[in-house]
Amino acid sequence: MSIGKITEFKVQSENWNLYVERLEQYFLVNKIESDLQVPTLITVMGAESYELLVSLCTPDKPHTKSFKELTTIMANHLQPKPSELAERYKFRHRKQGEAESISEYVAVLKKMSKTCDFGAGLQESLRDQLVCGIKSETIRQRLFAESKLDFTKAYNLAVSLEAAEKDAAMVVGSAKASSEASLVDCQAVYGGRARRPAAAARGQRGWRAASRGAGTAAADRSRAQQGCRACGGAHDEAGCRFKAYVCRVCMTRGHVRRVCPNITTHNTVEVTQCNNQVEQDSDASDEFQIL
Repeated sequence: MSIGKITEFKVQSENWNLYVERLEQYFLVNKIESDLQVPTLITVMGAESYELLVSLCTPDKPHTKSFKELTTIMANHLQPKPSELAERYKFRHRKQGEAESISEYVAVLKKMSKTCDFGAGLQESLRDQLVCGIKSETIRQRLFAESKLDFTKAYNLAVSLEAAEKDAAMVVGSAKASSEASLVDCQAVYGGRARRPAAAARGQRGWRAASRGAGTAAADRSRAQQGCRACGGAHDEAGCRFKAYVCRVCMTRGHVRRVCPNITTHNTVEVTQCNNQVEQDSDASDEFQIL
């Protein structure tokens, strides 16, 4: 009984090199001899991929070739070797993404390095791109400070520093949330106590309104004590004959010139009896009476 199972190869979606690696391990664990590897490949690869293999081997038949020859023919067709310079260019310009961890970033770099053919300089290239491509400037400066930094040391140190940054950010976030909660509580307490000052302010506004009302009444009394508004005499305006006169200044009926508001705001004149002063009043001589 065989160990494991090899499924059909999906031409449109699967990686042929990975499929071959799994198949080689299947040969190894099930102790399949080299003379049976080609028949096993043809049996498990599926109808679609076998049809493609037949077309690529034409005019020869697939079973006339070795396992190595068949896998190479399929690889050259499905995954032709890209330009080494182009692949290295893409490798050098690969930066760590915003939502990508350092371990995920390194995994992508290692995958990209397979087509770059770095050879003996693979570890050095991975180290350089790790240091230059990480997004954290703090971690990069820390790596710059290390002497004799190889890829393994750089990777382990970068992962440790990244974890420390996340822990520190979590602590700061918790402290900020706690501070905001305390501020809300303080505002709630202050809001409860702020009612008394508001009531006091309303009482004070009422007192000010009452004061203004009292001041207005006092002013009215003061104006009443100043005398007649028609002539300025110390008598009641209702019986003053100068109410029928028209002022020469403002041409308004109801007062004479000496008490005209357009000349002065305060003009108190000692007047005796209106009937005795009409002829002697120099101001009245300039007015005219409307009958």
